[in-house]
Amino acid sequence: MPKKKQSKKAQEQKHVSPLNHSVDDAQDDDKAISRRDNRTKKTNKTSSSGKVHKDNKHALSETKLAEEAALTAMLFGGGGGVGGASSGAWADDDDDDQINDASAWDDKYGNQNSEDDDSDKEEKAASGDLFAIDRSGEDIDEDEDDADERSDDEHQSDTDSDGDDDEFEQEVNKGSMQGAAWQDPESDSDSDDSDDDDSDSEERIMKTKKQKGVSLVDGPNRLKKLRRYRDETDPLSLSEYELRLRERFMNTTSVAANTGWADVNQLQQKQEEPKTKRKRGGYGSSSEDDESGDEDYNVATDILESNASLFQHSSSGMQLPPTILDVVRTRDGNLSDPNNSVLSAVQFHPGSDEENPLLMTAGMDKMLRFFRIDGEENPKIHGIHFPTLPITCASFLGDSGSVVMSGRRPFFYVYDAISGNIQKIQSIIGRKERSLEKFTVSPSGDVIAFVGNDGYIILVDGKSRQWIGDLKMNGSVRAITFSEDGEFIMGSGSDGDVYKWNVRSRRCVERFHNEDGTITSALAATSNFLAVGSESGVVNLYTEKYSKTSLYGGSDSGVGLNATERNPLKSIMNLTTSADSLKFSADGQILALSTRRETNGLKLLHVPTQTVFSNWPTSKTPLKYVWSTDFSPGSKYFAVGNDHGKCLLYRLKHYWDE
Repeated sequence: MPKKKQSKKAQEQKHVSPLNHSVDDAQDDDKAISRRDNRTKKTNKTSSSGKVHKDNKHALSETKLAEEAALTAMLFGGGGGVGGASSGAWADDDDDDQINDASAWDDKYGNQNSEDDDSDKEEKAASGDLFAIDRSGEDIDEDEDDADERSDDEHQSDTDSDGDDDEFEQEVNKGSMQGAAWQDPESDSDSDDSDDDDSDSEERIMKTKKQKGVSLVDGPNRLKKLRRYRDETDPLSLSEYELRLRERFMNTTSVAANTGWADVNQLQQKQEEPKTKRKRGGYGSSSEDDESGDEDYNVATDILESNASLFQHSSSGMQLPPTILDVVRTRDGNLSDPNNSVLSAVQFHPGSDEENPLLMTAGMDKMLRFFRIDGEENPKIHGIHFPTLPITCASFLGDSGSVVMSGRRPFFYVYDAISGNIQKIQSIIGRKERSLEKFTVSPSGDVIAFVGNDGYIILVDGKSRQWIGDLKMNGSVRAITFSEDGEFIMGSGSDGDVYKWNVRSRRCVERFHNEDGTITSALAATSNFLAVGSESGVVNLYTEKYSKTSLYGGSDSGVGLNATERNPLKSIMNLTTSADSLKFSADGQILALSTRRETNGLKLLHVPTQTVFSNWPTSKTPLKYVWSTDFSPGSKYFAVGNDHGKCLLYRLKHYWDE
């Protein structure tokens, strides 16, 4: 049976007609043409994707741009269409023979799918699938072997190639390709408008910032001080933020630093004021000299026309009456935030406003606080905590916004209220001191004098915070103070003698023995008087005189200088315990003397008559144990710090202008 089947097949092959054979060949040719078309598409796709990667890495050259322009003109602008010039650009020689054979076979036998193929070609031509543009200007014709090798790699990274093609299309749409065939006609205008885009972006940023506002909670910690209440979390608008900053400046920095010279409105008002004063100067005299001359003339006339005493007068222009003091208690200075321990230091800023001064308080609770005194609310401005320093002494550095603080430690702090910086001075170079708990500052703030061991007074520069010299006296130092002009420094201690040094020459110009004879505990001075308090409670009042020879006279120290005898003007014996604090008012008419060793241990002395005010304080005045006292600029307020951490505030009505 197998032999018969094979013979039948052989016979059928021998008797096959030529027509059937030609039909089989035509089908084979159609398959070859379809395989060739698929291979050509794959080659074109591989070539185009490969060239896209190459375009992203290399810049286009002029020759390549010219070739690209010629190729684009041939594909889009030149005749021949899809079937003409384009087909010749994308076919190999072998493929041309196959295409010619296929066209001849179609003419002879006809192709049932010719119309479908033509329509497919027209659709592909319209979509651009029949050809690809090499944007680098190079020929994209490749050998079939190379195309087959690259097709394998292309199949492994289909996802990446598709993503790259999408990115390429996005770059083309944005006009990022700068080839000749892809030149965007609006690219020049875009480059010209780049500056406008930058300005628009800045405006958008400012607009979004205005919409969002300024957060006082998420920003720096110092912005939290601008809050009106603790739970305020809503962001502020820019206008409200500016208003808060101005209010903060007026309550803090403007109090410590005089910035009136920067007031433009005030300057314009001065310039617009009419000059109605009569000119007294002669030829060549300026208007300023004439005005100052008129003022001096008026002051001299007032003095000559009055029979009042030439003694220091208060700011109200009237001499303070003796025996009776008109005083009214107001809201406590630190009622908004009292101290949790002894209030060891109280001081008004010397350069602040007389009616609304700046008050500084410090104590053993390691807190430094600032308050704006208005007599009603006395709001707190801010406070600073020093974890390692229980503060026993604190003082402003003259009219500046800096504050010096010390305690029973070998170091001290300087706080700048304007900038907010805190400087810690670890020790004084050249001195080995275990404690710097007591000091005094010159009126200008240039010199800081610390009480040292073994009878030394340590002088430190107020700006550099460096040691500049020592002053030596017999016995231990208990009290020091500067003269009103800052040229002299007085010191006293266990030997009961009062020493006076010239600050510039460091020479002791005077030494006298205090009449009480006991250990000196406090000193205070004005331009006319010197008050010396002792541990016995006696306070002696001396006249203070400066001799012309005291500038460079005397000895290097007070040790070898013989003590002289000086009789006090008055000895005040109203205190029964040690006089721990002495303080003159701004005009020198009141002397406050107090002790820490008994309750209500405070007395006020009328300096011109050397009499103590009898009406105040009384036995019912809640002073407690008085630790510190101070008068405000203009002597309108009197502050008392006690052991309960309160700052009692009193208004002296004599100094208020009705």
